[in-house]
Amino acid sequence: MASSSTGRIPQGEVVVEFGDGGTYIKNKMENAVMEIEKRRIQREEGIKAQKALESLEVSKPNGAEVKSSDVDYLISQMSCTKQTAEEALKASKGNLVQAVMSLAEPKPRARSVDGGGELE
Repeated sequence: MASSSTGRIPQGEVVVEFGDGGTYIKNKMENAVMEIEKRRIQREEGIKAQKALESLEVSKPNGAEVKSSDVDYLISQMSCTKQTAEEALKASKGNLVQAVMSLAEPKPRARSVDGGGELE
């Protein structure tokens, strides 16, 4: 940076001068605000990353455990029973997307018109 004739580094524009003699320099305020904003964004990204890690399901042996939040989600969105939701999650090894897809697939229907059995 260039210095003035007095040898001092020129400062930014003064935003406010207070009665107690304190002054706030524009570029220092901008830098402080930018630092606070960066920290807020990093904190939000950290929270998002933590939620993403929590939503990832590590395959468990025999699909023994399923998340209760996933079961509740399936019950509310797919209008199924708790037992059906748990079975779908266990069959998909805890993968919520696969469980939703399996519950959304149309089931074979009986042939009521010609009295036949189920469709193949």
